[in-house]
Amino acid sequence: MANTVEETGQEGLVGQASAQVQEAASTAQEKAVELKQQGKSKLGATLDQRTNEAGVQARKMAQALRRSGEELSNEGNGQQVAGLAEGAADQIERLGGYLERTSGDELVRDVEDFARRRPWMIAGMGLVAGLAASRFLKASSERRYGGSAQAGGGSSRYGHGVLPHSTGGGSADEPLARESHGASG
Repeated sequence: MANTVEETGQEGLVGQASAQVQEAASTAQEKAVELKQQGKSKLGATLDQRTNEAGVQARKMAQALRRSGEELSNEGNGQQVAGLAEGAADQIERLGGYLERTSGDELVRDVEDFARRRPWMIAGMGLVAGLAASRFLKASSERRYGGSAQAGGGSSRYGHGVLPHSTGGGSADEPLARESHGASG
């Protein structure tokens, strides 16, 4: 009978511990959801602010482009260029208006919809961006290492040492060349 009391007491302790663990897990999950919502709202507010700023900048750029087009058309020799500038200004102004009036969530939804409708275009844009980034990195690498190789004189493109041509020995062919010169002379 003592065993039954002990077993019942242990089961009660296990049950209490299990209930406390479940309560702690539930509380942690609620806090995680709350933090996720806070993060989402901050991200949304930041995205809204940035898109509004980008929209304002786009509209300013459109106005400047439009003024440049007007100046070209007033001079009389840039009618075709002025027409192109006006068309570009209209497109940029439309984009600026869209960015100003669209919330961050709507913008993300629109981008997702565009990616779903045209996945190959997104892949192509990614390819072009990757190629541009690789060309940029290669050019900056050549500038950086090209300058140090010329200044240092002793390193190759990849930083390995390059031995200069010497006349006094060091290569495997030179002893043979000396022996042949010695025999003939």
